[in-house]
Amino acid sequence: MSRRSIMCGRAGHDRGPLGSSGPGGARAERGERVSPWTIGLRSARANLVPGLILQLMAVGVVVAYYRSADVQAVLQVVGDWQREYGVVFSILTRVVFNGMVPALFCALVPGLHQRRPWAALWFGMIWWAIMGANTHVFYHGQAMLWGTEPSLRVVLLKTATDMLVYSPLYASPITALAHLWQDLDYSLVATRQQLGQGWYRRLVLPNQVPGWTFWTPGVMILYSLPLDLQLPMAALLGCFWALMCLQIALRTPLQLSS
Repeated sequence: MSRRSIMCGRAGHDRGPLGSSGPGGARAERGERVSPWTIGLRSARANLVPGLILQLMAVGVVVAYYRSADVQAVLQVVGDWQREYGVVFSILTRVVFNGMVPALFCALVPGLHQRRPWAALWFGMIWWAIMGANTHVFYHGQAMLWGTEPSLRVVLLKTATDMLVYSPLYASPITALAHLWQDLDYSLVATRQQLGQGWYRRLVLPNQVPGWTFWTPGVMILYSLPLDLQLPMAALLGCFWALMCLQIALRTPLQLSS
């Protein structure tokens, strides 16, 4: 999406130190060098309240699932779809909630219209289809490695593997690069110019820091559910995360080409 469309993730929070209208944020434009850690921490703070609300809602779903037979019956329908259609269902839920919903939100909110809306929509759908397949394989791999029972030990092992290995070494880097490529008008040349020394620190850390703050409790909640419900719930939480990643990209300082 364009720089302007990244503001989709900032609806209602466009004032204060994170508010910006251009690459690197307003502070960077005034010549102040803002570290990636600072960018990530500011984004995490700005999204603390909506993140906590979303996590509390997810906790409510988990509690209701285990305490209410009616809720369990309803969610089991979703779990049955996940079990029956497998990776296809994982891909479709990601495409809808993480690809189409953010693009639709940007299109409907005044002032957030994208310069190339159809390109942004196609990018979101294709990218989150890929990530849906990735997540499906990873979650099932976790189940094979650590087990499927929602015990404290299993939940903690899965969370540690997710947050300390999968996320910083794989998911966050490729997500940051994909959104950078999109942000640079799908130019491979311009994207390569950003991948010099320190690219991980500049491009990935601003996503990873708030990712740890939001997703560490988030995945603990997810892994407390049966495997067939973890993937659909991840797509719902990922809808919020997709919007957050877009706004964080706005605050990542770009490296000027020589």
